[in-house]
Amino acid sequence: MRSVERDVRLLILAASAGSADGWSYFGLGHAFVANMTGNTVLLGIAVFQNPGDLLHPAISLGCYAAGVVIGSLLTRNVRPGTAWSRAISWTLMLEALLLLAAEAGWVAIHVRASHSPSLDLLLATVALAIGMQSGAMVQLKIPGIVTTYITGTWTTMLSGLVRLARGERQQDRGQDLEFEQRLLLQAAVLSAYFLSAVLTGWLFQHLPLAVGALPGLCILLVAVRGLIYNV
Repeated sequence: MRSVERDVRLLILAASAGSADGWSYFGLGHAFVANMTGNTVLLGIAVFQNPGDLLHPAISLGCYAAGVVIGSLLTRNVRPGTAWSRAISWTLMLEALLLLAAEAGWVAIHVRASHSPSLDLLLATVALAIGMQSGAMVQLKIPGIVTTYITGTWTTMLSGLVRLARGERQQDRGQDLEFEQRLLLQAAVLSAYFLSAVLTGWLFQHLPLAVGALPGLCILLVAVRGLIYNV
């Protein structure tokens, strides 16, 4: 697979995570589904709040962890150095179905349909789905690139920029070029995550029924393209 194709897929996955985090925080109980650092802080703060919301960050943490386990098991046979894998695409397809099911539940709640699911169930479903993405993407072993939690991406990008500013060079020109391309990809991932969160905020204001469609459709696009064009 061409690296450009892989990088575009990574950007779409990052956009899905940023959108899902915005959806879950503002619409599903003030908890994150991709940012587990934030959930850990929320859970710790809630211990001494009166009343504290222990439930939602706990749901998100538990379901995300379960999703990582499932995603890792589904992609356990991916060989190191693989550019992409059908196992990853199938895992993302399952994630997309979960996210679109959560979107259907979101719509049902807002139109007050009978037997509509609870927001807690939707939070659990979205966190499980995003956890599956995290577990699957780890198998690609792309240095400094994570599509669901971006603290590590921030850290490695800024550290790389410091090295670049100091004029540190690799012994091989090819390694220099790879290093610079990785910095660009890290910046692009962060931008995709941020802009998708901005778009999610806009959807909350102007088209709230479609909020959950964005992450689900992003993942579906990557999964279908991976299954059709995987080499």
